[in-house]
Amino acid sequence: MIVEGQIHGGVAQGVGGALFEEMVYDEQGQLLTGTLMDYRGARAPTDLPPIETVHLEYPSPRNPLGIKGVGEGGAISPPAAIANAVEDALAPARRPAHRRLPPTPRASASLIQAARRRSS
Repeated sequence: MIVEGQIHGGVAQGVGGALFEEMVYDEQGQLLTGTLMDYRGARAPTDLPPIETVHLEYPSPRNPLGIKGVGEGGAISPPAAIANAVEDALAPARRPAHRRLPPTPRASASLIQAARRRSS
């Protein structure tokens, strides 16, 4: 249960980083998302898909208990997978690629509008 919880937590962090977590500043450089009321992470169950885990156990030879960290792995792939899905979905618009996460609707619309201006 502990390992599954760590993996699920890592996935939640990865999804949050890819879709929701954005540091926003005003024109004077003042942070506008400085509290958890403004800086949103992923929430279960509404923002996360069902997560199925499969465990393969390979004890570590590097310590006497054979233990390893497991939660980090869940946080690595969601941002890349989500960014690629957004790129694929917006490919017909022939706009420049997103270079930052999260790919907010405002940022996507701005890229699409810029591509339309260039093509006309």
